[in-house]
Amino acid sequence: MQTFPEVRITGSGMVTCLGTSRESTLCAIEAGGRVRGNPFPFLAGTPYDGCLAAQEQEPNLCALIPDRRMLKYMSHQAELAAVAAREALEEANLSARGIAPERIGLYAGVGLAALDITASTKLLRASLSESGAFSMDRFSREGLRTIHPLWTFHVLANMPACIVSVLEGIKGDHGIYTPWEDQTAFALIEAAHALHEGSIDAAVVVGSDTPSHPASMVEIVSSGFIAPGEIAASGAACVVLERPDTSVPARPFSRLSNLRLAVSAQEDEIPADPLAPIIGRTFAAAPLLLLILGPLLDLPRCLHGCGGHSFSFEAA
Repeated sequence: MQTFPEVRITGSGMVTCLGTSRESTLCAIEAGGRVRGNPFPFLAGTPYDGCLAAQEQEPNLCALIPDRRMLKYMSHQAELAAVAAREALEEANLSARGIAPERIGLYAGVGLAALDITASTKLLRASLSESGAFSMDRFSREGLRTIHPLWTFHVLANMPACIVSVLEGIKGDHGIYTPWEDQTAFALIEAAHALHEGSIDAAVVVGSDTPSHPASMVEIVSSGFIAPGEIAASGAACVVLERPDTSVPARPFSRLSNLRLAVSAQEDEIPADPLAPIIGRTFAAAPLLLLILGPLLDLPRCLHGCGGHSFSFEAA
């Protein structure tokens, strides 16, 4: 069992299918808003045509990215992470409080990465041999020519964290954890231990995932990680953590303690997320979303992730 030193949350932010900030998401939930799922048109006629995703509720985040020049490098997962991190860091106000960029760490939990479905379809079709089999030779000579070189940045697992680091000027320790809920919980634990060891003075922990991408959904369903009728929804959340002795008492904060990440007693236990009926299954983003929304909505503060671990915490 992994344990968690007590820390204080001095900033938080999120993007869900119900809103592009913590406040807008909470307002939507209080007004009765819930995730809405629709089948994937791309998967019609396949064994996955019953899968549901909140694609029609996907927010357009381009206007919320502080440096529009970075958009060409950003997948939707990176956009989600950037917007959630900006909200959390604006609340924490670290730079105005004199915390140096070199003393701020970044720990990111990210989900499965997938290329734009139109681009990947062109790539695969150009990579097939005359018999219809995948050909590595054609892939290298013809397939790769069908996509823009910058698409590479969209499928690298470290890019959401890289984008947040560049946009926010974070220069301390970095860690990337992928792809399931327990990996984001590990990111939280590592951030807390780094704070208490004194290697950093503040930790930015971000979780971002886009399971509503059809390629990701095929993997999730094939692995048995989502129940029939559950809705996959993209989402991201971010918290800024500080030690109790260094955070500013005058600022509002939450105390986070007794976070536990333990191997499930039953290996065949179906993954479960208390937020799933409200904002959908967000996988790698789920621990941080539950950390922020759970106490506010009086939800069970425990989830069982796809990696076979259970995640629980106390917050006040």
